[in-house]
Amino acid sequence: MKALVFNGPRDIRYEGYTDPELRSANSAILKVESCSICGSDLHMYHGAHIGNTQYGTDTPRFCVGHEFVGEVVEAGDAVHGFKLGDKVLAAGGTGCGTCQHCLTGNVWSCKEATAFGLSTGLQGGQAEFVNVPNADTTLYSTDGLTTEQALLLTDGMATAYFGLTRADPKPGGSVAVVGLGPIGIIAVELAFLMGAAQVFAIDPVASRRDMAAKLGATTLAPSPDMIGQIMEATGGAGVQSVFEASGAKGAINLVLPMVARGGNASFIGIPEPNDTLALPLIMFKNITVRGGICDVQNMWPHLVPLVQSGRIKADGLFSHQFDLSEGAEAYRLFDSREDGVIKLRIDVG
Repeated sequence: MKALVFNGPRDIRYEGYTDPELRSANSAILKVESCSICGSDLHMYHGAHIGNTQYGTDTPRFCVGHEFVGEVVEAGDAVHGFKLGDKVLAAGGTGCGTCQHCLTGNVWSCKEATAFGLSTGLQGGQAEFVNVPNADTTLYSTDGLTTEQALLLTDGMATAYFGLTRADPKPGGSVAVVGLGPIGIIAVELAFLMGAAQVFAIDPVASRRDMAAKLGATTLAPSPDMIGQIMEATGGAGVQSVFEASGAKGAINLVLPMVARGGNASFIGIPEPNDTLALPLIMFKNITVRGGICDVQNMWPHLVPLVQSGRIKADGLFSHQFDLSEGAEAYRLFDSREDGVIKLRIDVG
């Protein structure tokens, strides 16, 4: 098959790769129809860290990508919820499917839980075909969803909901979203849907701030006086719920100074090993801090009805479209933030 393959930092190649085989009786093989690039993929692309793994030229080759949709073309004997020909989306990661955590819906507590496309351990879906373990809980039907809605539900929209709700927004309250990639833009929309009266949207890229402004947010570029502007706008109180959706060191450092006393801060951006938070601010402002990796499957019951009913729009996020053979350019553009890029759709075949 053809796939996008990691060959080292900034070296994603469209090339031949071994066809996947069923790894277990609870696995399925998908013929991938479309896929997309996530901001967390750029940590790998830059040769940075994801968890304890640093990506370099000596990293073994693997298929990349954890956001993909497609058709079931093969299924193991223990797959009961899907059949050949079903059109599905896949959660961005999964567990073994047999341990107590997986069987009770807590996939990310599984010792084997991992995302697709981070290593040879679980090959990614920016490819013509992909093996999906634990298929009954990792896959979800795309009935009633557009391709782009389905792609967002593989990770980005679920992570936006996960991260925002962990900042505990209240009806009538204030929210700040730091980092306006696709996850951050969706979080702005969700914040208003959850009843926030005041939403600040922060990013250095003007086109991304413009998208948030169209949703009703007060937009700000990072600057030395930004915290002062937020304090003035909140009557000196600060923001009750702050959601950091970037993972960049500068974004992380903006969060705690703007949080109100007794407020909440939520972090979902992938940090580097030396990234830290200011403990005195957490202590003396009584800030509740949460971070974590989204358990995508558990977000679907909340989000899919809202998407299908039109309550969540997530319009205009897919700014560019590529074929799989153009994957190297897609990564370059997504990394560059040029040409108003927000989210990329990559079609396969």
